[in-house]
Amino acid sequence: MNRRQFLTAAAWTPIVVVLGAKLTATIRPYPLQQLLTQLRALKPDALQSSGNWTVSEILQHCAQSIRYSLSGYPQAYSALFQNTAGKLALNLFAASGSMHHPLDQPIPGAPALIPELPNDVALRELTFELQQFINWQGPLAPHFAYGSLTKAQYYSVHYLHLQSHLAEIS
Repeated sequence: MNRRQFLTAAAWTPIVVVLGAKLTATIRPYPLQQLLTQLRALKPDALQSSGNWTVSEILQHCAQSIRYSLSGYPQAYSALFQNTAGKLALNLFAASGSMHHPLDQPIPGAPALIPELPNDVALRELTFELQQFINWQGPLAPHFAYGSLTKAQYYSVHYLHLQSHLAEIS
C-alpha cells in the first residue's frame, strides 16, 4: 500500500465506522413499551440492588434522565464534546445494543437522589416518566452528552440506559 492509499483509507475508516454504527442503530428495535410493561410488573418491596445506589436511587436516576429529555437537562457538556465524542459514543452504544457508563454517576446538575424514598414511589415515578416520553409529541430537549436527538435516537438512549441500570436490580 502506498502513502496515498494509506491516507485515503485512514480518512475514510472513521466515516465508514460511524455510518455503519448509525445504520445498525437504526435497524435495531428498542421496545420501550415492552420495558414499561415489565417495570409495571415489578414487586417494589422485593427488589434489591447489587450496585452502589439503592433500588430507589437507580429508579429515580432513570426517571430524571427521561424527564430531562422532555424538559431539558440542568447542565450540558460543550457543543464540541456533544458533536464529537458524544455522537460517537451514542452510535457505538446503539450499534452494540448496550450502554457502558459508571452506574453511580449522577446527571450533571440534577438534584440529589433520595436514598430513603420508598421503592414503590420511585418505580411509579419512573413508569410515569416513561409513559410521558412514549406519548410525547412535542420537541425534545438536547441530551447533555449527545446533543440534539430524534425521538428514535432517544428511544435507543432511554432503552439502553434503563437496561444498563436495571441489570443492577434483582
